[in-house]
Amino acid sequence: MQIGITIPLQKQLKMQKPLYGIPEDLFYCWEVHVIRYQGKNTLVAVNANNRFFVMLSGMKNSDWAVMEQRVEEAIEAALVEEGYTKEQIDRYFDLAGEAEITKTHGRKPVAGLNRAIDYLTSIPEEINHEEAFQPFHCKEVNKRDLCSPAGFREYGYPSVFFRADMVRNGIL
Repeated sequence: MQIGITIPLQKQLKMQKPLYGIPEDLFYCWEVHVIRYQGKNTLVAVNANNRFFVMLSGMKNSDWAVMEQRVEEAIEAALVEEGYTKEQIDRYFDLAGEAEITKTHGRKPVAGLNRAIDYLTSIPEEINHEEAFQPFHCKEVNKRDLCSPAGFREYGYPSVFFRADMVRNGIL
């Protein structure tokens, strides 16, 4: 799985520029960014192909040190919330392969990340300060924000597009 990090996140982590990953299906690629949301350092990520959104709020330095693991945990939590089975989630991660940090995956996936963040900031609901993963906010973006992601020509919702990708890849 490729985790494409934005330039601001590279700077925050004091990382050298990552390399481009070996081209693969964008369904197994995620764009990751850091924002300040409701007073907390928040990791936001979208699937590069379908714009499925995940977020972790209240990230600490120790979390950023294991960012790849935290991203995978957020994806898993969001997929559980969507109703996917453990076997389906495990199959996704098996097909995605080991997580690696790369550059982002082009303008359209990064534009999708920015659009998801714009929608997120319009949600008035307070985050749950007791938990890192924010299921309410993820569901709001994934089920209510109409979009046209990189891997699809039509408009629709990220959760519907993610499911279509699961079918296309033989997971469902």
